[in-house]
Amino acid sequence: MPAVILLLLSWAPALAEVTCDQLVAISHKTISLRNDGVSLSRVLEDTEGKEMKQLFTPIELDFIRLLIRESFMGAYSPFDVKEACEDGRLAIPVRKSGAAKKP
Repeated sequence: MPAVILLLLSWAPALAEVTCDQLVAISHKTISLRNDGVSLSRVLEDTEGKEMKQLFTPIELDFIRLLIRESFMGAYSPFDVKEACEDGRLAIPVRKSGAAKKP
């Protein structure tokens, strides 16, 4: 199973919305995959699967893809993501009541 999916599925039972910890982990894993020679298109492919679409809303998936792109290109480090998220400067999609995805 692809690395990004495994990372996100490990949180599946607790997913009510995307969390700062998840975003930091996604950034870290993206950089690790890039450093291992995995292409950006391959990392992004991991977000297209059925499992991901069942766990996340389209807006959340778009946000995750943006974070992957920015982390892969070096625009954001995991530390930057953590700091921005904790300071409220990272526009994390928030689900409206009743919009939660069920695994």
